[in-house]
Amino acid sequence: MVASLLALTGCATSPEDEQRRKDMEADVDDILSFVHDPAEVGEIRNCLSESEFRSYRALGRRHLLFEGRQNRQWVNVLRGRCPGLDDDSVFIVEPNVAGRLCDMDRFSVVDRFDSIASARTAPMCVLGEFRPVVETQVRAIEDRLEMR
Repeated sequence: MVASLLALTGCATSPEDEQRRKDMEADVDDILSFVHDPAEVGEIRNCLSESEFRSYRALGRRHLLFEGRQNRQWVNVLRGRCPGLDDDSVFIVEPNVAGRLCDMDRFSVVDRFDSIASARTAPMCVLGEFRPVVETQVRAIEDRLEMR
């Protein structure tokens, strides 16, 4: 089981908030659509070994940034929005393959002040593929998220 701090936020949104969220997610997807030379950053991957990354954090409710060795970074594009995913919650995943996080692995997000046992009743979220990114893409995504 892997655990790390990420955040839980409220669920109620207005139509305007929902449109801003959709626009923001579309902008992030656009930033991620720029393809770099695979020889430079690597290929899109279905799995990452836990030894390949040293930290991860939320980039909105649909993306996770995994930071690895030798300045390698991947953005995991979740299979859907993950309610409560943000900077300050506990991220709990049970990998399908020992020591690896893979596309279609499920995880839950709980408030860091709740017990880990509350993960049993928390909504489940699903990992997607791991896209290699460069620092300029990460900064562009973070800048876009700050505008919300």
